[in-house]
Amino acid sequence: MTSAIEHKKVLLIDLENCPSQLDQLPEDLVHYLQVVICYATSHSKLPLNWLVPLSTAISENKLKIVKMACVSKNSADFGICFLAGALMQEMPKETHFVIVSNDKDLDHVVHLLRSHERSAERIGSRKEEPIESSQSSSPQIVSPQASQPIPIAVYCAHLIAHRKNRPAKVDTLLNSIKAKFKDQPSFVDPVYQMLISSGCVKVAVKRVTYNDKKIQELAGQ
Repeated sequence: MTSAIEHKKVLLIDLENCPSQLDQLPEDLVHYLQVVICYATSHSKLPLNWLVPLSTAISENKLKIVKMACVSKNSADFGICFLAGALMQEMPKETHFVIVSNDKDLDHVVHLLRSHERSAERIGSRKEEPIESSQSSSPQIVSPQASQPIPIAVYCAHLIAHRKNRPAKVDTLLNSIKAKFKDQPSFVDPVYQMLISSGCVKVAVKRVTYNDKKIQELAGQ
């Protein structure tokens, strides 16, 4: 049975960059409120027994397949940007956006969605569990060595130590997290998501405010 959280997620697939994601399409249609596939050129093939369920998903507006009219190097990327913006206007504010692409340039789309107070992330073609941005299901960050403090605790301690010089904007907050974990870049998005989901940080009109009580709790102080 699909959970309420899963019904608040949308998936945008950069098919040219991550063609293997198509193999997971039936599963994605179960776990996401809407799936959008964008491409300019593609040689992907679908099993014949998928045609009926996929046509049903399309008619129910659960699946959208968008072919870019102009074929160029970044046309699918521009399509993802446009479609993400359109969905932001259509979907409820609590909707979580997942972009599947190995193209790091699409991180700009993620950051724009976040700057408009939307939950978003980009994942690669390797199958992963998307990070949930709800307080009831906070992302778990595991440190490489159990004896070391987890990254969210490390960054919260950093915020306490620099109480008078905290980032005031989303971009500067992300840059601060990147600088703190420059040797472990995979921690950046999970730490940011957990700051939001735990209530340590609140973003409103691109401005960042902090909850000292929550920060101290996650820092273990």
